Amino acid sequence: MEGISILRTALKANGFFSLATALLTLLLGNSILAFNEMANGQPMGLAIQLFIFAAVVLFAAYRKKVPVILVWIIIVLDILYVLLGFYNLSLVASETSLGGKMLMVITNVMVALFAALQTLGIIRYRKSLTASKP
Repeated sequence: MEGISILRTALKANGFFSLATALLTLLLGNSILAFNEMANGQPMGLAIQLFIFAAVVLFAAYRKKVPVILVWIIIVLDILYVLLGFYNLSLVASETSLGGKMLMVITNVMVALFAALQTLGIIRYRKSLTASKP
């Protein structure tokens, strides 16, 4: 059951990272330029989206039986976040502060890491499910 361990750890890390990012964006989005830039000037909107995403991810992580389709949806959303984040960064790079660029890059790299680990975990988990069937 190595796959379920990797998957649950990656989901928990993703959920708590999203929760922390939501809290920081909500609390600092109007006072620190980098957080405001990461939220495209809408810190409240991004924070609400991240709170909802964190709740869904943590729900999946703490379920007794991991909902496989939900995990795949989470992985797709993580990949979309990364792709849209780097696309957005390339569009507004000249208007973004160095702190904003660094925050966006670090966030995107972390989310890409979560997506990769979740993919690895779900693949191993699915293999262990099919191997244990008679």
